[in-house]
Amino acid sequence: MPWQEGAVKRYLAAAPRLPPASKGYNVSGRAYPDIAAQATNFCVEPFGCGVSGTSCASPTAAGIFALLNDVRLSAGKGTLGFVNPLLYQNAAALNDVTTGASRGCLFESGWPAAAGWDAVTGLGTPNFDRLAKVVLALP
Repeated sequence: MPWQEGAVKRYLAAAPRLPPASKGYNVSGRAYPDIAAQATNFCVEPFGCGVSGTSCASPTAAGIFALLNDVRLSAGKGTLGFVNPLLYQNAAALNDVTTGASRGCLFESGWPAAAGWDAVTGLGTPNFDRLAKVVLALP
C-alpha cells in the first residue's frame, strides 16, 4: 500500500537476520502488521487470567482508537475513519519496538524487530498521549 511502501522497503533493506527467502514469503503487496499492542496475562471470561496474544491485543488497540475518537468528538470534531495512512505519517506517535523477534512461522530465527516499521510489531504500540495530540491537530 502506498502509505507503507517506504517503511517496509527500509525494513527489508536494513533488517538484520531476515528469514531466508527460500522459505517462500512474499515481499510484495500489503505488509502486516501496522501496529502491535502488549497483550499478556489478560483476564478473559470464561477462561480466567493468563490469556495472551492477538485475541487480547486486537480489542486493546481498538479500545485505544475508540478513545481517540472520543477525544475528537469531545473537541467537536468528527471521528477518524481509516487511520492507516495517518499512522505511517505520524510513526513517532507510537512506541517503536526495536528488540526481539517473532517465533514460529517456519523460521528458526523469526522476523527481527527493528527501528521503524518491522514485520513483528509494525510501527510499534500506540502511545495514547502522543496520538491524542496528533488527532486533535487534524481538522
